[in-house]
Amino acid sequence: MDASELDSVGPRDHDRDWRRRYASLLASVPALAASARPVLAGYSAFVDAYVRLDDAAALFSPDAPEPAVRLAGELVARLRSGTGGEYLIDWPSGDAWLAANLAHSTGAGGTSAQLAKALALLGAPVLLALADRSPAQIDVLSGDILVAERGGPRRLAEVAPDPGHAKARHWIFESTAGAEIAGETVQRSTRVIVRLVDDAPENDPDFAVLSAMMAADCGAAALSSLVSTPDAILPTVLARVAGLARSWRSAGLGLVHIELADYGPRPHLPMRILEALSGIATSVGMSLSEWKVIGGGQPVESVALAGFARRHGLSRLCIHADDFALAVTAGDPKREELALLTGCLLAGARAAAGQPVLPAAVADEAVFSRLPDFGAAAEDFHTIACPAPWLRRPASTIGLGDTFLAGTMLVLSQPLGSGLNDDSFPDHPIKELST
Repeated sequence: MDASELDSVGPRDHDRDWRRRYASLLASVPALAASARPVLAGYSAFVDAYVRLDDAAALFSPDAPEPAVRLAGELVARLRSGTGGEYLIDWPSGDAWLAANLAHSTGAGGTSAQLAKALALLGAPVLLALADRSPAQIDVLSGDILVAERGGPRRLAEVAPDPGHAKARHWIFESTAGAEIAGETVQRSTRVIVRLVDDAPENDPDFAVLSAMMAADCGAAALSSLVSTPDAILPTVLARVAGLARSWRSAGLGLVHIELADYGPRPHLPMRILEALSGIATSVGMSLSEWKVIGGGQPVESVALAGFARRHGLSRLCIHADDFALAVTAGDPKREELALLTGCLLAGARAAAGQPVLPAAVADEAVFSRLPDFGAAAEDFHTIACPAPWLRRPASTIGLGDTFLAGTMLVLSQPLGSGLNDDSFPDHPIKELST
């Protein structure tokens, strides 16, 4: 339905209609996974330590060390503004103090690792760049993820751990709407990724060789933000990434996606990354809060997004928000519709369960918001949007953007002419909002 029709539907009908449409998509996910071509995933993989901020009393103790006091102040400031993202604090010894003083669990971190884990759970093929094969890193990943070894793809479950390449953990502080923390009431459920040192992206030579060999038969490549790359090695890293991605495109890979991130005090990074991959990358994704910074304050409108895409030589730009997903694309709008819906479905299932899961149902408490006005149509681009099954109090907000990305890649990696435009996947739930 178009924008005017959406406005005319009553609240109950609107909710019931979207709930039904998402429910109808559930049955298509196994078929999508079965027919997906491999996705190449680089270059971020970490071990994350998860902390509920309302269980982090030691951070707010008068006896806390000075770096912990600074960290607590930053987390409270972000709590007040409802801002998640990433935060770098120079505290190399912080891992030991945090581990000793805060209740925590561990899991997979990094966009590439999260995407790979979500796709592997569905049974879709994904090749992950993974130089860190330490026991701690392997333990938080899925054994069905493929990595490069001895010239070919191998299931991670079959790879011998290497204790010599472990990286520093990231610490993820999560807060849920309605909780009381340090005298503040949390207004928006979110999480902050805290890095204690700068990290270089995964440099996996075996992945470079194998991915170039596989590229012609792959459906997509998804590159993580490179957000933690130290400035001193940034030119070398970008040249390496661009050179490999160029080889993929030359081999026939049609979709190279970059997922941007919160660049905090390093606002020069997005443009450096986009410039280095200009003419190579075809697609970019980011969160709504990231667009507000990276987009230079431009509105969330079709024309603005399409203009950004043109300036950077992209055929697709995607934004995911708490309660909607939006894309401008020069490609097939039907394929994009299904990509956004599948991404929202997988992210919603993870939000409800608190961990990556196979989607089985739409949560009863999910809310389907009215879509914002995205303005007039953009020349040469289709504008596609859908409400997401939003939860005010999700079981977890960790990895939702990465899981959304996995859902979009699941669809966009399908072979062309695979039936996405016919009755194989019935009842395409949304129509183009701007034409």
